[in-house]
Amino acid sequence: MTLTIYRIASIFLPLLLSACASTTTKPAPARGDTPITTANPAPSTPAPNRTASPTKTSATFALLSAADEALAGKQPEQAILLMERAVRIEPRNFELWIRLSRAHLASGNLAPAIQHARKAIALAEISSSESSRANQAKAWLQYAKVLDAQGNTREAASIRSRYRRQRG
Repeated sequence: MTLTIYRIASIFLPLLLSACASTTTKPAPARGDTPITTANPAPSTPAPNRTASPTKTSATFALLSAADEALAGKQPEQAILLMERAVRIEPRNFELWIRLSRAHLASGNLAPAIQHARKAIALAEISSSESSRANQAKAWLQYAKVLDAQGNTREAASIRSRYRRQRG
């Protein structure tokens, strides 16, 4: 009995492994057809402009757009909910933390606003992008806005004088 199982396994195992390792080949073009080249395929949609959108996914971009509309419509609580969802998708995106800080500031929640601004500063400082200084300046200027709202105008003015000229 076990000998039969080994024989069956020895026949089907190589077949199974060869099926997993096989590669697919493209069929030759039919007569009269032009061959398809894949050296430089033309993109079907234009590449997203990374400078215009601070997000990596379309879901985050949609949430960010909806949050901006909610803030413009004087609905900061709705904006906070949307931004929290966006931050869960891209937790290392400093821009989303800045926007979340703005939403909390608009709703009068100063403690979370300052916390999120600090998180944005930390993420912008570890950023390795070309515009790292501009990102840091943007995060620090949001922090200054929150300090102003807390009544700490002297420190906010100091931050503004340092980072306004660095902002991109």
